[in-house]
Amino acid sequence: MKNHAHPPTADASANVELAFSVVSSATALQALRRAVRQARRGLPPMVRRGEAKAAAAAFAQCLRLRAGQHVAFYAPLREEFPTAELMRLAWQRGCTVYLPVIAHSRLRLLRFAALPRPSATPQGRRPLKPSIMRRNALGIEEPATPRHQWRRARELDLIAMPLVAFDAAGHRLGMGGGYYDRALAGTAGRRPWRLGLAHACQQLPRVPRRAWDMPLDAVLTAEGLRRFHLVRP
Repeated sequence: MKNHAHPPTADASANVELAFSVVSSATALQALRRAVRQARRGLPPMVRRGEAKAAAAAFAQCLRLRAGQHVAFYAPLREEFPTAELMRLAWQRGCTVYLPVIAHSRLRLLRFAALPRPSATPQGRRPLKPSIMRRNALGIEEPATPRHQWRRARELDLIAMPLVAFDAAGHRLGMGGGYYDRALAGTAGRRPWRLGLAHACQQLPRVPRRAWDMPLDAVLTAEGLRRFHLVRP
């Protein structure tokens, strides 16, 4: 599938290369994040939405989503990769869809809460009712679901994650909070399947990796699904 994204500007690309060349500290990592986010922010909203539709169409061709599965997405913040098309696809396939909730902000613990399936209308699907959503400590929307109904990452079949950057080995650079790495700790070689969502401009030659970073099983872009060679059950 062809990628119709606008490439990052020369200045943005230069900033990414400069930041990448000096990554050796937390400060340098933040510089790298800023450079890649600037390139991503340069994509017009229409391009972002078009790439999200193309990515969902590509994902529909694989057999990863099946009826009865429990799959998590996220409520995109600012310029993060849109998830509405993929959530719609998951509901159509008979999956239960989840969003992350912050279980403990100081400890940076993440759990996952199920979303009710939106009712259908002649024009499509109704958006989720505001009454079932709330904003967490980071200003991100999450389901207002009782704690006893939350699930841990290991109880899900697939988790689609936002990312700042990724590389050809499946390493992911997030925003630096460590929420997903903590949630996925101890799940290596088991479920859930770890999927990154990204635009092509977010790929780097190499992403700095720390001991606790959890690699991706695959990344989904407008060009399609790219699987990484990880040992899975």
